[in-house]
Amino acid sequence: MPSRRPALPPKPFTLRAAFAVWLVVGVLLLVAGGTFLFSAAAQEEDRAGFLGLGAVLTVLAVVQLALLLRLRRGKRNARELLSTLGIIAGVPVLVRGTPGLSAIAVAMLVAVLLMWLPQSSDYFQLTEPKAKKKLRLPWKRG
Repeated sequence: MPSRRPALPPKPFTLRAAFAVWLVVGVLLLVAGGTFLFSAAAQEEDRAGFLGLGAVLTVLAVVQLALLLRLRRGKRNARELLSTLGIIAGVPVLVRGTPGLSAIAVAMLVAVLLMWLPQSSDYFQLTEPKAKKKLRLPWKRG
């Protein structure tokens, strides 16, 4: 008889909302990446730029959607990696002010915020408890 994993506690609203936002962002990134790749195929000029941006957006979407599956299972490292992706990709796009991608960047940053609210953090503490570290001073042994 196969062993069953223990059931996860119910996800808080903040985490379900973050999941939905990340899902929408992933689909939008796939669409944007496909659009840039299609534009590269249709144009003679600026082909390399469109190919590069399309490839980057498509890879970002695939990685983000793969991490989203791990987030759904309550994995703490998925939250941390999605947060890193959201900040590294979202802040520069937002600062640059690219019209179509700025909305996606704002959504990414909102999803990052939702994943770190206290309700979401409490959920991750239940699913993957993090041991509390004791403060150990270097000059005191034992």
